Formats: sequence, structure tokens, C-alpha cells
Amino acid sequence: MVRILLILLLMAAPWRAAWALSVTFINPGKQGERFWDMVTETMTAAAADFDIRLEVLYAERNRVRMKELGIAVTERAEKPDYLLLVNEEQAAEEILAAAEQAGIPSLMLLSDFIGEQRQRIGQPGERYHYLLGSLIPDYFGAGARMMRALVDCVRQQGGAPPYHLLALGGDQLTPASIDRNRGALAVLAENVDFKLDRFLFAHWNFQEAQWLSDRYLAWAMRNDIRPVAVWAANDPIAAGAAASFRRYGRKPGEDLCLVGLNWSPEGVAAVQRGELLLTDGGHFLGGGWAMVLLYDHHQSANGAPIGAVRFPMQAIDRGNIADYLRLFGERQWARIDFRRFSRTLNPAEQGYQFTLDNLMRHAH
Repeated sequence: MVRILLILLLMAAPWRAAWALSVTFINPGKQGERFWDMVTETMTAAAADFDIRLEVLYAERNRVRMKELGIAVTERAEKPDYLLLVNEEQAAEEILAAAEQAGIPSLMLLSDFIGEQRQRIGQPGERYHYLLGSLIPDYFGAGARMMRALVDCVRQQGGAPPYHLLALGGDQLTPASIDRNRGALAVLAENVDFKLDRFLFAHWNFQEAQWLSDRYLAWAMRNDIRPVAVWAANDPIAAGAAASFRRYGRKPGEDLCLVGLNWSPEGVAAVQRGELLLTDGGHFLGGGWAMVLLYDHHQSANGAPIGAVRFPMQAIDRGNIADYLRLFGERQWARIDFRRFSRTLNPAEQGYQFTLDNLMRHAH
């Protein structure tokens, strides 16, 4: 059965007779999957601030289902004002083509077109007149920041080089994954005393990360290698690696440097316990930022493409975790006044200020 979350944003304020606009988001994840639910949660909170009628369709991590859902939306008699797409596993091109035929403006969220796909599609408004642009986090910077944290941690612990480490990526197709992998490898290229034993792909989940780590550690023991660090592309992968290393008598946070990404509650808790150096992220807030961009586009007079909007990611570590938990420990994204980020409503702002510091200033 198709899981559909139709969010009727009635909230506590008086009911509005008409919505400002309608948006359908094709969520590539599973309902109940922490990261993609957080994307939806921030999107929902922002939609409430802008009177946006929001519909979320979950593809359940099935690229074929994602295409079917997206194309079905374009074939409706009553179409949404906007379509939000994620190029998960580079599978969004057919949906975009159908949206172009249907005349539905589309915004790429979190994962854009790259390589040959970009060459075929062109830039926003070029060959695809209804392609508005993209809202993409700085994944490269996050991957690099995570690897730098590992390098610093290992050097502080001492020991003699070469320093052996394991990298566990998400996948080899999704542009977001490719960029964070590139960031990690760029830092390693600058630190020649670190030896990357394996770069494996855990498909974003705990179980596969644990299995891959088990195999790696068995190999390391046979070759008298003692790894000192693990770079994990997200928090579930980091948790899977940690479980494996514990079975081999290792203690993440004590004799193993480990990083994750997602700002998931589990990742944040691991930072609190000292098992994770950091959980990078904030990219799930792209759900909220997308509502800001679409509201502003809808209010603009010319309807021109939005273009490529980039926003920073940031690490939650022992230095800032208390402030984060004080404001958002219970994932109360409705505390954020997303209207303060709109350029339409705040014309004096120079560009979009989608940063963690600004987010905390506009929470109540």
C-alpha cells in the first residue's frame, strides 16, 4: 500500500479558507526512517508558517516506486503548484520529464542532477522550463570536516603511523553520497600518514555497516592491523560500525575515533556519551528551507528560476551539543519562525541565511 501523509495544517490558529499554495514532496525514504521523517517534520513546520498545503508521498527506499509516485502526481486532474524531488540513486529524471510535460514547476531537494544527467537536462529554465533549480547542502564540506575530526583525534591519541582507518559510505550513485565521499578523500590525500584500508558501501543502514565492519576487522586481525578510526557516512552506519568494533573488544570514543552524520537523536546521544566525536548534518532542515524558497518564488512577480541554492551543514560535538539540545532536543521544529528566513518578508536580508546560528536565533 502506498503510504501517503497528507498534512492539513490547521494548527492552533483559525482555519484558513484557502491555502497560499500547494506542494507535493516525493520522499524517497521510508515512513519511520529517522532522517527522512525529520525532513518531513521540518517541512511540515515551515509549511504551517506559510499556509502551504503539503502532501508527502513516501517511496519506501524503492527507486521504481519513487518514479511511479512522481509520475502519477503529474497525471492528476488537480495538480499541485509545485513538486519537490530528490535525485536519489539518480532516479528522478523521468519524474522531471513528466512534470515538464504537465507544466508543474519542480525543485530538486538535497540531491541534484550531475554528470550526464546534467548535460541532458541543462540548467534550470534552459531545456526544462519548469525546472526551478536546486536546494543542496554542502556535502563535500561535511565529509571533509568529518575526516579532519578523525585526523585530529587520532593524532591526539598518539601512536606510530601509518594510521589505519575504515570508511563506510552510503552508496555510489546518489550525488549527495558522492560529494561527502569526495570530501573525505580530499582530506586523506593531504595526510599521507593515514592509510585507508577499505572504502565500503553500507547502503545507509546499521545491519550492512555491522556486517561490513565484521568482515573488515576479521581481515585486519589476520594481517596484524589495528585500525584507529572509522569514517561513517551517516549515524546508522556509525552505530553499526560501533557495534562491530565492540564485539572485537574495542571501545568507540576511547581507543577508536568515530564520526557520523544526520543529527539523529541516536547520533546526538552517542556524542553525549563520548562514543562519537561528532554527528555532522542539519541537511534535513532542507525540508523547511524548501518551503521558504517555494513561498518566495510563488510571491515573486517574474516566476524566474531559483537557480542553485547551497546551504551549509555543521557538526554537533561536545562544544555545542548543550545549546542544540536545549532548543531542539525534542525535535520541536515548530519553535522555528521560518518566516524570518523569507526574502519576500525580509527584503533587507542579503541572500538566504540558512545556518545553525541563525536557526537558533529565530527559535522561540
